[in-house]
This record gives sequence, structure tokens and C-alpha cells, in this order.
Amino acid sequence: MPAPENNPQSRDSVIRRAFYWSLLVFVSIACASAVVWFLSRKDNTPQPVEEAAVTGPVSVTATSRETPPAVRFTDSTAAAGISFVHVNGRYGEKLMPETIGSGAAFIDYDNDGDQDLLLVNSSQWPGHEQGAPATLAFYRNDGRGHFEDVSQASGLAIHCYGMGVAVGDYDNDGWTDLYITALGGNHLLHNKDGHFSDVTASAGVAGLDDDWSTAAAFLDYDNDGDLDLFVGNYVLWSRKINLEIDFQVTGLGRAYGAPNHFTGAACIATMATVTSATSRMLPASSSPIP
Repeated sequence: MPAPENNPQSRDSVIRRAFYWSLLVFVSIACASAVVWFLSRKDNTPQPVEEAAVTGPVSVTATSRETPPAVRFTDSTAAAGISFVHVNGRYGEKLMPETIGSGAAFIDYDNDGDQDLLLVNSSQWPGHEQGAPATLAFYRNDGRGHFEDVSQASGLAIHCYGMGVAVGDYDNDGWTDLYITALGGNHLLHNKDGHFSDVTASAGVAGLDDDWSTAAAFLDYDNDGDLDLFVGNYVLWSRKINLEIDFQVTGLGRAYGAPNHFTGAACIATMATVTSATSRMLPASSSPIP
């Protein structure tokens, strides 16, 4: 009987078993690797994207325990005794000054602690006067909600084509004075113990006869203790210029026009000095401001 190591069948059996074992080990390693890979791999499946809900801003109102009362205004003009009617003098030519006006001011003119009321008026045009001439209207406050017309008694029944008003004690005498801007000459009104006097000429602050002054303000621009005066002029205007521009509306005819069709006018700044002897406002210098 031949030796096992020399038996060809025996050698084939050993080789076969070794092959099977090797194959089994390889397959086991492959399976183990596959399991590890499967367990460790990332899920690359696309996930659905959840859309964010978009909302507008939410107004949060803080609730206060102290709710302010509703503010309500009541027209008490007639009950207070005020019967002013503004006159612009229109007669059909549609002149631009008719579209502007007028100023008003509260002022304690008699130093009784109550605010009195000045209402600036315009006037009828020359050659088209009707009824009594229109004047400024001044009402004294009695402190109980009623106003008395004291235009004549206070010296303020002034006839002019008024535009605006500035309030200030220009001579530091403790009584508030007034400056009225107008078309064709302004007015400085000095208050003495509750009565007004026109001191425009002596103060030199009337402006030119063809000026159209609208705004004005008292201010101490040089800090010398005296109130100076700034006057704002509107445009270069005359009836002739207004009619030559000839504003028209198709189908309606002549109309009021815009101010940008006129040439702008220079403003005036007046630096004032006050003399204690006369308590008057005297112009130290005047200069136009373009």
C-alpha cells in the first residue's frame, strides 16, 4: 500500500479541503465587509425640503392703563364773538394776490394774561371798492372764552392789502408790538399801554411801494438785546405783469397762475437800534437778501 504522502488521491483531497476553507474564509470576510459597509454608509437619499412659512410684520400695540381721551375740536367762532370775514377784493381779473392770505396772531396786547387775537385782512382793489373799507380785525379776550372787537379802540383798524404778521417787543418797554406785511407797503405798530401807533415811517421799515411782502420775523441776530427785523418778499408783481402773463384754462378762460412764472423778490434784513429817549426802532442798516 503506498504512503499517504505519495498517494495522488490523498494529495488532491488535501488541496480540495484547503481550497474550500480558503473560499469559506474569503466569502466570510467579504460578507463581513459588506455588512460593515452597509451599516456605516450615509443615507444619500434626498430629503424633502420643508418650506418656511412667510408672514408679514405684526404690529404690536402696547396697551397702556392710562388711555388718553379722544381729542375733539368744536367750532366756537360765533359763540366766542368772532365775526371776521377775509376780503381779497376779487372782481374777475384773477390777480394772484387774491389767492394768498391772510395771517393771524395771538398776542396779549394789554398784559392781562389773556391771549387776544389779531386777524390780518386784505382789501378791495382801487376802482373796485364796495361798501366800507376792509381793515385788520383785532379781538380782545375777556378771559372767559369771549372776544370783543376792539379794532378801532386799539388803533388797529388799518386799511392795507395785508398778508402776514410778526409779534415782538422791539423796544423792550414790556408791551408787545406788531409788524404787518402787505402788498405795497408794510406797517410797524408800536404798542403803548394797549394802544397801537403806526411808526413805520420814522422807523424806515415800510419797504418799497411796489414790494409784495409776505413773511416777517423779529429776532436778535447780533445778541445786542434789541430785536431786529427780517422781512420776506414774495415775487415782483404788478397788475400789468399779472395780466401780461395771461394764465388761461382751456374752455374756461382766464385763471390764477403759479408764482414760478414771476421773478423772485429780494428779502430784507434790518438791524435795529433803540433809543431810550424816544423808545423808537431806528434802522441802523438794511441789506437785501437774494
